[in-house]
Parts: sequence; structure tokens; C-alpha cells
Amino acid sequence: MSEHIVIQPPVPRAESIRTRLADLAWSEGLSAFVTNSVPFSFSSGRVLAEGLAHLVDALSERDRECAVVELGAGIGYLSAFCLDAIRRDFPKTYGRSTFVVTDGAPDVVSDAEACGLLDRHGGRAKFAIADLRDQESILGHHPRLLLLSYLIDAIPPVHVERKDDGVYVGLIETSIPADLEVIDGGVWPPVRLDANTIVERLRANDVSPSLARKIVPYLEESWSWTRSDVDVTGVMLNSRAEVAAGICDLLEQMPAESGVVVTDFGYVETESIELNEMMTEYGLCAFWAVAFEELTEVASERGFHCYLQTGEEGETHTFLIYKGEDTEGIEQAFTAGFEDMVSDRPRFVLYNLEEDATLEDVQAAIEKIETTMPEADVHSYGNLARFAHLLLQFGDVEGACGFAQRCVDLYPEVAAPEFTILGSQEGRAGRYGAAEVHFREATRIAPGYGNGHFGLSGVHKARKEWAAYFDCMRAYLETADCDVEETMRGIADALSGTDLDHLSRVARRWLWEV
Repeated sequence: MSEHIVIQPPVPRAESIRTRLADLAWSEGLSAFVTNSVPFSFSSGRVLAEGLAHLVDALSERDRECAVVELGAGIGYLSAFCLDAIRRDFPKTYGRSTFVVTDGAPDVVSDAEACGLLDRHGGRAKFAIADLRDQESILGHHPRLLLLSYLIDAIPPVHVERKDDGVYVGLIETSIPADLEVIDGGVWPPVRLDANTIVERLRANDVSPSLARKIVPYLEESWSWTRSDVDVTGVMLNSRAEVAAGICDLLEQMPAESGVVVTDFGYVETESIELNEMMTEYGLCAFWAVAFEELTEVASERGFHCYLQTGEEGETHTFLIYKGEDTEGIEQAFTAGFEDMVSDRPRFVLYNLEEDATLEDVQAAIEKIETTMPEADVHSYGNLARFAHLLLQFGDVEGACGFAQRCVDLYPEVAAPEFTILGSQEGRAGRYGAAEVHFREATRIAPGYGNGHFGLSGVHKARKEWAAYFDCMRAYLETADCDVEETMRGIADALSGTDLDHLSRVARRWLWEV
């Protein structure tokens, strides 16, 4: 028997199983960010937004109206914060600016609109459905500036390598271990899926996002290379020549004095990229590093002006493609907005901690960050959440709850993990009503976030509300990457002798059979 079962023979990246499962993640709407632990940080934070405000101001010179379209916006934090910065720093420009906040996934747009994040800017901002591949959906808004923040990395690339004898395109074969077993908690009682069943379901597209999250860590990809006549120069591994050309096509059709901003993770010199660095995964989501030298090459060939703010290789860079005559003014605005910008300043303090750091070391590092760094850096959701979970890991529950409270105060639209931290605190104190409020909010924000369901089950268990307890545990089994046997044992013990004793017997029978 083979040690692995091939799910899919060699195919281009865009057709691979991993790409298809990454697309599946967004069927969950906005909650996909939480359930897959996709970080909310620089790409949707105030630091980047304040830099972009300078470009909007420059493009609205001479009383020009400036329509800004953000593509792949998700919840819309970046546009909302950018409008905040423009209103504060460039009030005249604010009166001439409108933002259209878009995403290609209708479920994401619907969820984002329901959050009301743009309401504070009234008619200056609205949500819409638009896709980078559908130029009409973008150009209909007459944009003067397009924002693509961590969007291109979600578009599967063509893996390209230039060798001495020509250009080769990479193909991906996907397999799983032949002895793999995954438990599907989406049915009752849970079902063990062997490798053959998993292969059948993947080939038939018969997996839910929660089940796919349990399968993804076991996917194994192998590479092969085939000669190609693809027209690329100097690009290794992650080529998006068609995407780059499409962006330039859009810019050509935009008004005079227009631009496109791309903020993403990737490489300025793609010769430095390694095979294992070209993809980043968060749960079901997958992102592929951007080759900025390719973007520069394509845009320059079309006659556009290019400006690049570089970070560390493999990390965040911001790139402006500009069409217009006021190159001096745009360069000044780009410099004012992005010179010396650091995508995640607080992490450098935390990364300098020793491996054997104590709680006191962590608390001192957090205090240093709070007292020495700008508020826009400190108060990003990603940073506050990082503090909360780090302190919790070190046993400082009170400190963790303090930062969790800041998260839910400032970012109630996405702070499901932090609502869960607060709910756990209330539950431990016996304040079950308050705990229930927090846990319910966590599950409302992210129905696929298992810890919220588990916390809520504890409230119902304490109140002996057995039907509600069981419903929550079912949801936990479906969504969480948990110890299923331990969870089933807990259900069996909790429901024994209750009105749901028959479910306790089902759980015990399941445990006996496994």
C-alpha cells in the first residue's frame, strides 16, 4: 500500500486543491477572518491609513473630486480609518473625497455593511460589490485612486522559474497520508473519515469550511516543472503578469492624475524567495507572496511612474503606480506618508524577548511599547489582541482581560476571541448572565469560532440547561480542532441521568466503538 494517496495530479496553482479550499473559506463571510486567525494588523490599520491620506490629498489638488475605491476591503477598516485621518489632517480634502469600499464576495460585503463601520462618514463612504477581474464594476465608480491592501496575495500566482535553458512553470501534485483519519464533527455522532473517504469528498467538493480546516494541515504538495513559452523576465516562483497588466489597464482608463496603491507581503528582488516562503497559511486561507519587481516592470513599461516603500524581504511593502504630470507633488506626498513607515513596530520589542522570558519581562515590554510608540501602532486590533493572548499565556488573567476589553471597545466587529476571554472571566466568577452575553457576541461575530460555543456550553451546563448545552457542544465539535474523544466523554458525563440521557448513551457507545 502506498504511503500517500494522490488527490490531484500536477496542475497549475490556480487549479490546485489548496487554492480551491482557500476560496471556500470566504463562504463564511467576514467571520472567515476570525475562524482562520487571519491577522487584522497593518493592512487594515491606522498607520497605513494615515499614509494613504497624504496621497488622497495630493490627488485632490486644484479642487478635484477624489473618488477612492478599495478592492478586497473585507470589513472596511482601512477606508474608515483613512477617512478619519483625512477629516482630521486635510479637512478641505475630506469635503472632496468619497470612498467606495468593495469586495468580490457578496457575503463579505453584506456582513461588512451590517456592521455599520462607515456610518460615521455618511455619504462620503459606501459599500459595493466589485472584483479586480471585472473592470466595469470598478470603473463605474470613476475612481481616482485604487487601494489594494493585501488583495493580490490572495490571487493564486503562476509559479515560474527562469533557468539557463528557458522558462519553466511549476505544477502542483496534492496528496494525503494513506493512514490519515479525520473526524467530521458536523454530524451526530461524529464520523471518522479514512483517507479514501477524504479523497472522495475533496474530489466531489463535499466538504464544509470547518471540515476543510481539519484536512488542510495534512495536504502534501509536490512540485514538477514543465517548459513554457510564458513571457516573463527576472521573476521566480510567484508571477502575476496578467494581474499586473490588468491593474495597468484599469489605470489607463482612470482620470488624469490617478493612482493605484498596492500594499502586500512579498519580495522586491524575487531571486531571494525560497520555495517554502512563497505561501503563507492561516487556517483554511492561503496567501502567496507578491513579486514587486514584476509589478514595477509591467507598470514602467506602460509609462507609469512607480514609487516603492520597502520593508524587509518577505514582509510588507507599499507600491504606488501613478499616472499624471504632478510627479513632484506625488513624490512629496508619498514620502510624507510612507517614509520610515514600519508595518508592525511593536513586534520588534516582543521579538527581542528571550525564550525564557518571565511574566515580568513581558509586562515590561508591553509597558515600553505603550509609552514609547504612537497610538496608531499601539491601538491596532492585531497589537491589542496580541497583548491579551500573550498575557493570558503567561497567566496574567487580569492584564489579559484589560487588553481584551480594549479590543471589544475599539473593534467590536471582529473581537470574538476577546469576547470569549471576557466571558471566561465572568463565568469563573459565577456571573453567568454576563458570561452568556460575551459568549453569544463571540458566536454572533464568528459562528465558526469554536471557543465561543464551548464557553457558552459551560454557562448552560452550570444552569443545567441541557438541551442548550448539547446544541453548543455540537457546534463546538463541528467548528473546533479539539480532542473529540475528550469532548464526547464530557458530553456523556454531563448528560448522564438527565432528560437527555439517551444522548449520553450515544456518546458512550461512540467512545466504546473507537
